Amino acid sequence: MNAENTWDLPFGSPAELELHTEWGELTLLPVEPGGQPRMELHGSASGHIAVAVDRHDDRVRVRLEPQHNFTWFGGWDCKATLHVPLDVRAHVQTGASSVHVRNLSGCELGIKTNAGKIDLINVHGVLHLAADAGTVMGRDVGGYLNVETQAGSVRLQVTELLPGDHRVRATMGEVRLELARGMNVCIETHTALGSIRTRYPSRQSAPAKLQLSTEMGSLRVDEGGFNMSSHPAPPAPPSPPTPPAPPAPPASPGERPVDPELERILKMVEAGELSAREADDLLQALGKA
Repeated sequence: MNAENTWDLPFGSPAELELHTEWGELTLLPVEPGGQPRMELHGSASGHIAVAVDRHDDRVRVRLEPQHNFTWFGGWDCKATLHVPLDVRAHVQTGASSVHVRNLSGCELGIKTNAGKIDLINVHGVLHLAADAGTVMGRDVGGYLNVETQAGSVRLQVTELLPGDHRVRATMGEVRLELARGMNVCIETHTALGSIRTRYPSRQSAPAKLQLSTEMGSLRVDEGGFNMSSHPAPPAPPSPPTPPAPPAPPASPGERPVDPELERILKMVEAGELSAREADDLLQALGKA
């Protein structure tokens, strides 16, 4: 530990990070030129958090755990800021945390939150983002996209899609994307119960394929008022076997109307007033499942 509430992150090459916490707010920022990768804790509850930082098999592992006198109410006032290399390979798992990532390029991120928010600005690389119950948001993001939320919404402003398959899924909630002008992309959409609106040219033979799906909710793709970005291409992601995707109908240029009762239920889920199970029971009772 360098100083009070500051810890060195002894990365190797490539820089690999594994972080686990159940609380608070996390921010990943690029380390300044010539600076030392490090983690800083802020907030009134930071003194009640046990911090473990070690290096194992060239990977820096960080674990943040509440001490015996920690209260969950105070825990939300604790913030961790990690200053990392631009091309970090980070695997972050949280319980009820907000995760913010800014200005990383050529990175590989795997971020999973059970109940929280993932928020990215100017982040380009291999992006695996998942929220069980929460929101995934991004502005000026791109590279390879694999995004999923169980009960929540996905809203992304995409300025780059590299050749390959990209997937954005929501089991229950809204998927809304703005794509930069001039992308050569094939867009495939699927929803079991909801609406689809696509206002972006889709090319069947495009090298980048964007697959959007939701079981119960709305899909929307618009052309943004911004141009494509040019970032160094990250290495191609590994291709583990994945379960076959449900058959997807062709993208529809129009919009299918949503039942008003269904729309109210979806809004209650996104607001946290209903769980996914409660919403399913309600739809069963209404004869809409």
